[in-house]
Amino acid sequence: MSDQPTTPAPAMPPLMSAERAHDIGRLYQALAEQFEAGGGNAQAARELRKAQWWLTYSITLRETGSKEA
Repeated sequence: MSDQPTTPAPAMPPLMSAERAHDIGRLYQALAEQFEAGGGNAQAARELRKAQWWLTYSITLRETGSKEA
């Protein structure tokens, strides 16, 4: 048996400015609104989860003082 995990860990996003992460979150929110308007509720929910993740990441970057661009 190997000590190696069978699946690799998911890739983490690179450090970036909090503003950039916030912009990505807002883009996912806008995409979710478009899916919802077109009747794609499952896709809208998926994009809203992505938006929430990015917006939370932007807050974390802001609070930890990350200055990466």
